[in-house]
Amino acid sequence: MLRSLNTYIEKLTAQNRHVFVFLLCVTLFAYGTILFGTFVFDDNTFIEHNAQIRSLGNIGDIYASNTTAGAGLVGDNFYRPNQQFIFAVLYSLFDLTPFFFHLTSLVFHILNGCLVFLLFLKIGLRRRTAFFGSLVFLLHPILTEAVSYISGLSDPLVTSTILLTLFVFLESIRTMPLRRYLRLLLLGVAIFSFGLFSKENQIVSVGLCAALALFAYKRGRLPRVFPAVVFIGVLAIIASLYVYARLTVLDFMGVVGLTSEVSDYTQSVWVRLATFVHIVPEYFKMMLFPWHLNYEKPYVVHGSLMNIQSGVGLLILLAIGAVVCAALIRKRPVGKTLPGVALGLSWFVIALLPVSGLIPINAMYLEHWLYLPIIGMILAVCFLGEFLARKIPPVAGTIAVIALSVVLVLCIARIMTRNVEWSNPIRFYENELRYTQTSARIYTDLGMELAARGDCDTAIEHYKKAVALNDIYPQTHHNMAQCLVRERKPQEAANEYLNALAIQPGFIYSISGLANLLASVGDARSAAFSELENRAAQGHTITHKDIVNALAER
Repeated sequence: MLRSLNTYIEKLTAQNRHVFVFLLCVTLFAYGTILFGTFVFDDNTFIEHNAQIRSLGNIGDIYASNTTAGAGLVGDNFYRPNQQFIFAVLYSLFDLTPFFFHLTSLVFHILNGCLVFLLFLKIGLRRRTAFFGSLVFLLHPILTEAVSYISGLSDPLVTSTILLTLFVFLESIRTMPLRRYLRLLLLGVAIFSFGLFSKENQIVSVGLCAALALFAYKRGRLPRVFPAVVFIGVLAIIASLYVYARLTVLDFMGVVGLTSEVSDYTQSVWVRLATFVHIVPEYFKMMLFPWHLNYEKPYVVHGSLMNIQSGVGLLILLAIGAVVCAALIRKRPVGKTLPGVALGLSWFVIALLPVSGLIPINAMYLEHWLYLPIIGMILAVCFLGEFLARKIPPVAGTIAVIALSVVLVLCIARIMTRNVEWSNPIRFYENELRYTQTSARIYTDLGMELAARGDCDTAIEHYKKAVALNDIYPQTHHNMAQCLVRERKPQEAANEYLNALAIQPGFIYSISGLANLLASVGDARSAAFSELENRAAQGHTITHKDIVNALAER
């Protein structure tokens, strides 16, 4: 039996097309049910209520504004134009049919799995090892947040361009004619530049290319240093220009980072880095035991390293640094195990840098932030696994393969159970509330889903809980007003519309809702709010004074 298993694996991995078909089939089996899911969570902002994706004629606006501008939201520095462009194409072809939006995310995930396999081969892993490494990537449950969540498309999307950039870089550092090198350089620049408009994380390609160059150099497989330096230097220049653009013409809030919140966390680099060190063990916990999965993570600041978890995080980072230093100081050429493990660990850290707290971000940590870093950790384990496989009897290696297969089956089961939640908004929010009862956002979104199903009484209860927790979202008051309109309580509804506008005067949905409500009861002030709605739709800034003046109309 063991011999038959080994023979089957050897035949399966002998040709790339067989590997790709297997990866495709097993991933479709694991994720297939999500194709029949619906929109959930922020999909209403990025897709359902986003006017910019309704026409391909809005491409200019998509690339010149923040991601949620099409939904009428301000105070957002997220910039994911490639994702929104893809959504616009899907909408033009299939309207708001969730199946095709889910399918797109799944296609990019499968593509990335195939690219991981090819990249692992190019780095020097055996075909069998690269195959199992790509399987672990495709079937790790922690990545469901990036794959099953339609609005998480930017992670699979940018990872595909990062992997392609690395693949082109590795090809370019081989000995070849100058003309071919220049073609590869231009191709790498094009892929890299395109990826920058998917997500800022594309910038880490520069660091990953440098890590790959050092890996090749330590193994005596970098015939010429100059082409690698030129390739990395050109990407670094483009990355610098992109950063400058994000700080100027593509800065939509006038602040550095993804949040305008003023707090100890956003105002202190030390606090952000100390918090990151504290969170490092959480990343390993999620990778090793991906059972408790939920979107909203604790937003808790840690300004000191003087606690057990921070100490563990610091030890992990120091251990990673020690392995990398050991690989660098070894005389070359050296074997591939130590440099390979160091490369994988370096990949993990470099890929986490954008969410390490160097710049203020909107969360402490999230599952989908591991989409790219986990590839590095898998790479390190693969190199270590190959080393151990040479030291143990063949039968022990086969038993290890069986054990890994069992783990992958369990991963598939966890993906399926998680997708039950991702495909059903009510179940998704109920799962979130099992882990946190302090998120106003979750109560608001659950209220919206209940209201959509006609249960306004329960929805209003959740809206009130959201307001009591954190009264900063105009959507909460707006949605409550919508429910009150249905329940024929115009005065209470008007008050909630005004509460929404007190938070965000330019919130066009509440301006429109209030105009319609006033018109329905014969209030002459409806004309003034209709005028405000037209001004907001044309991009004019609406202020609190405008709202007060509209209320004063007779």
